[in-house]
Amino acid sequence: MPHVPAASAGPDRLRALVAAHPFGAALLEQFSAHRRGRIIDVVAGRLQGVTVVLENLVDNHNASAVLRTCEGLGVQAMHVVEQPNKWEKNKAIARSADDWVTIHKHKGLARCLGDLAAAGFDLYAADVGPGCVSVADIDVSRPVALVFGSEHSGLSQRALALTEHRFTIPMHGMVESFNVSVSAAVALWEVTQRRRRHLGAAGDLDEREATALAVRYLKRALKSPELVAYLEAEHGPFTFTEPPTGA
Repeated sequence: MPHVPAASAGPDRLRALVAAHPFGAALLEQFSAHRRGRIIDVVAGRLQGVTVVLENLVDNHNASAVLRTCEGLGVQAMHVVEQPNKWEKNKAIARSADDWVTIHKHKGLARCLGDLAAAGFDLYAADVGPGCVSVADIDVSRPVALVFGSEHSGLSQRALALTEHRFTIPMHGMVESFNVSVSAAVALWEVTQRRRRHLGAAGDLDEREATALAVRYLKRALKSPELVAYLEAEHGPFTFTEPPTGA
């Protein structure tokens, strides 16, 4: 689960870790230097110490827009509480972001937030009014979960009771708040940038986590289950292997 890694994997190290296993090396060989470099760079910049929780969003356009923002900013996981509204991806908005972001669907809010808190996340509820801290003052030295509510009524009283912190985005106009997808985008940009500065690294996956994710992304980017199956049968399933000294 999320943590501040002792050593996150940079692109060069990550490429060597993937290539240390014959199956990983074979996957890398299927792509141009530019394409495999892009995949490795994206994985090296993934954050699991920042996540989003969406409580009962009504409009799937908004949830899909948040998903796309998560992918674009390198947030590895998003949590959706489907109570009572089920979430369905809007393909035109999400633009395949769900291929690269892990989506956790929950039936119960308390279990979702409780599991995140137990995993070390500080829970910050998006809200307005007295008692809120500015999004710029969220503590990024620890894993952060940003919790957003329905477009119509915001977070439920239960959600507010289960979160330990409340935050807001300072407004300078006549309206009191942004649309939920805009709020999520602004908050995620602020928190991910400061989290990376705190870590001194683009991402926070440890070497094993980053290597497993890189292999998963390479398999998905190949877009040929038949070729993936052939390469895996030829070289064996991927297992984490330290590269030779000097690799």
